[in-house]
Formats: sequence, structure tokens, C-alpha cells
Amino acid sequence: MGNVMIALICVTGIAHLLSAFRLACYQRDEQCYCWCDGLLISLCGGVFCLAGMDVLLAFVPVSPWHAVVSVLSCALIIRSSGNIMLLWHALK
Repeated sequence: MGNVMIALICVTGIAHLLSAFRLACYQRDEQCYCWCDGLLISLCGGVFCLAGMDVLLAFVPVSPWHAVVSVLSCALIIRSSGNIMLLWHALK
């Protein structure tokens, strides 16, 4: 396994874990709180956390596209302050 693959694995795993951490730290507004939004945010955070741990602990090879997509999704989640429902409504 070359240095490029090790860098891709580390970048992908860290991006997944950063996304999961930002989703876990999202402060919900209690005035307009919908339980399904919170469920979706928690589910996505759990999936990102499991994916990051799987990539880092099992050290499975990842493709460059997987790394790029995980970094872009991490950037979008951090940019939206963890409110992925904001991204969902923007796509509609």
C-alpha cells in the first residue's frame, strides 16, 4: 500500500468523523422542532461515524472519488453548521 493510498484513507476517515461530530453538535431550535428532522440528522451522523471508524480501523482502500465526495460532504455539513435539513430544502 503506497503513501497516496494511506493519505486517501486518512483524509476520508477524518472527513467522515468530522461530519459526524458536526452533526452531533448541531443545536436544534426548540420552537420549530420536528422530530423527523432530528431523527434524520442523528441517523446521518451515526452513518458518518460508522463509515469513518470502518475506514480508519479496518484500513480498507478507498477510491479517490470516495475521498473527494467525503471531503465535499464534510465541507457542506460544516458550512451549513450541521443543519442538513437546510441543504435538503435548498435542493427542493
